[in-house]
Amino acid sequence: SSTLQVDGGMTNGDMVMQVLADLVGIDIVRPEMRESTALGSALLAGSAVRLFGWDISKPETLHEVNTAGSTTFRPHMSQEGRDAKWEGWQRAVERCRGWAGGVDE
Repeated sequence: SSTLQVDGGMTNGDMVMQVLADLVGIDIVRPEMRESTALGSALLAGSAVRLFGWDISKPETLHEVNTAGSTTFRPHMSQEGRDAKWEGWQRAVERCRGWAGGVDE
């Protein structure tokens, strides 16, 4: 089965992650350490000074980085439910077209 791996500030919300899983119909996997940009910066800095033996040119030296686990959100909505939500979203978007300035698109 397909999965979507996510990170970043918005992923802190369990409800958002569950809604995402329900709407896309696949498992959403969120790591415990959710700030990959900060982690990448730390890895680069640590590699530059050989902190913990990290060397970005040798991926095997990074095998223990970000291994604290993850949370998986599994979809609970049926395909029919997803289709109905998508159709409702499309109707809402259509009703909002031209909202700003009264311009039809």
